[in-house]
Amino acid sequence: MKGNVFASLVSITNGLHRDNRSEREFNFLNSELTETPKANNAVFKVNFKRPLNSKKEYYFKLISNDTETELEALKSQFPKDATEPENKYNYTVQFNKFNKYLKDIAAYIKKQSISNDLGNDADYTINYLKVSAIRLYAELQEQYGQFSDTALFSIQEIAEKYFNDTDFDASIFIKLEADKKEVVKKPSTPKSKPKTSFGYKNKDTSGLLKVLNDFQLRVDLLDNRTTVQQLFNLLIAKDFTEANTQIYIQCETTQFSYIVDVLKPFFTGFNPTSIERSGKFITKTGTLLKANNLHKNKVHNPKEKEEIDNIIQQLQ
Repeated sequence: MKGNVFASLVSITNGLHRDNRSEREFNFLNSELTETPKANNAVFKVNFKRPLNSKKEYYFKLISNDTETELEALKSQFPKDATEPENKYNYTVQFNKFNKYLKDIAAYIKKQSISNDLGNDADYTINYLKVSAIRLYAELQEQYGQFSDTALFSIQEIAEKYFNDTDFDASIFIKLEADKKEVVKKPSTPKSKPKTSFGYKNKDTSGLLKVLNDFQLRVDLLDNRTTVQQLFNLLIAKDFTEANTQIYIQCETTQFSYIVDVLKPFFTGFNPTSIERSGKFITKTGTLLKANNLHKNKVHNPKEKEEIDNIIQQLQ
């Protein structure tokens, strides 16, 4: 099959549903198809079920090869000497490409399910194509998400966003560990107890209270179950574990992530990790705010960024 596999397999005129080659032909094709080396910049690997006949095996190899090729080429799009505007532009180009792959695959699945044209072999192949496109999107976010001006998504959210797949098994995506070098082990030392204070640096806390009030006024920081005074008391508490308060966030997570980022320099320990550890912050959906939520929703230009920047100037 000629051309990019993410486009050619879902082509209406020449797509997978048109392939009627025999088992014998696929056996020959498999013997001719060489495996592309794994991309050395990969963050994820996929544990997908093994192909059990020659047709599935052929397309499995074909999709795997194009996925590794796309991923290997990704790092060349973000050269070390590129400026931030250049990287943002390059991110948008790659995002648009992977976004199109996912949309085209979703449209193909919908069309073929309606016409009932896909059989078992083709269903296997399209599902692997879907998983591989999701992987490319996830790799782009994981490696270069800092250049995105839009919200980042978890693997489960990508599946739901493009395929309305609320039962997608994200556990098939395994995050690879960085290469570990052999080192001489040092004698273990007792671990220090995690800090239970955000550690506001300024003895005069009136400026912080003013900033929090302005955040509430300008960006709807908190919902009506939490007062600004409660958030203020938690942030300056010597031990946040003793506070009998839950902080219900009303603003968008991208906004709150940005607020955390701009407030962080004024504390010794106010960051996504300590926020999760406190167990005090609740999202708009009623779930405990995790560090990963804040990291994946970190964007450079959130809604009402200028308002937030102007407010934070009061602490400087």
